[in-house]
Amino acid sequence: MNKKYCLLIALFIILLSGFLILENSKVTTYSEDYEIKLEASRLTAQCFEKIKQLKIKKNINIDKSTDLNHTGMIGQDFSEITTTLGNLEAKRTSTNPNMSAVIVHMFNELRLQPKDTIAVNFSGSFPALNIAVMCAIEKMNLEPIIISSIGSSTHGANDTELTYLDMENYLYNEGLITNRSSYFSIGGMYDIGQEMNPETRDKIVKRLRNYGYKLLYDDDLIHNINARYDIYNSVNDVKCFVNVGGNDASFGDSNVMVYVDGGIITELPNKDDSTGLIQLFLKDSKPAIHILNIKSLAAKYGLPVDPLPLPSVGEGGVYNTYKYNKILAAALVVAAFVLLYEIYFINKNNE
Repeated sequence: MNKKYCLLIALFIILLSGFLILENSKVTTYSEDYEIKLEASRLTAQCFEKIKQLKIKKNINIDKSTDLNHTGMIGQDFSEITTTLGNLEAKRTSTNPNMSAVIVHMFNELRLQPKDTIAVNFSGSFPALNIAVMCAIEKMNLEPIIISSIGSSTHGANDTELTYLDMENYLYNEGLITNRSSYFSIGGMYDIGQEMNPETRDKIVKRLRNYGYKLLYDDDLIHNINARYDIYNSVNDVKCFVNVGGNDASFGDSNVMVYVDGGIITELPNKDDSTGLIQLFLKDSKPAIHILNIKSLAAKYGLPVDPLPLPSVGEGGVYNTYKYNKILAAALVVAAFVLLYEIYFINKNNE
């Protein structure tokens, strides 16, 4: 065997062994907010289990063909309050209770402090994420002003007997959360549920009013959005706006927001003169946490997409970082460079 092939084999061995040594010697460093992330995710898991048991008690079907992890947080394919099509893989990704740690991470990125006021807008499309946000708020001791809507995309909180607000009210009464929505709207087209069955819609509205929720109704979407904005700004200085899902009030008639990645937004990538809640808060120099495009958001924060089975609480890159041996890594680069130079030199001499 000639010298060139010996060097190639040596290079391969060095790189492979070096990689294995680096991986095995890496040091795991937990984030400074590890404990509060863990607490929020544990509470989220408890809430999910409570909702699952409530569904069983109410004889609401948990379809194992769609809810693969049997979480109870995946709704029907279609119902009388279904508003739009939703991505099933995204819905299952949202049922990972560690998503609450992602919310805590974003709250801390914005340097929110206990008792800070935040504005929150929920649709019924991602009940698991709504609950994850509620649990993060709970553990960070924030003061939310929450407006939620009934309507849901496919596989969200679209069971007519168990909307997101029914779930929220139940968890509140059970003492698992201490905050709940101040107002609710119908959601769907123009936020007044034009596509919904009127009889079913009115029955749900009556039930929610009996819980003590206040109905926010305006058939003019711009007036609706401005009314919400006034509610959010009527109490204290709002530090940020949190949006879960994609209802009309959040986006207005924007074509830009559909393509904006989830996460913290401080400005829009393109000019957008639409009057949605996100745009209004951004114009006031208030950041928005936009929780949509769930699969890319999960991957960004080190959580699996459409996991089977679900990870345990505390699993995921959102909780920790890894530190590698920099000296060893540098030595591997130098060794590889020397061997590559030798191989190049041999080739040059053989030309």
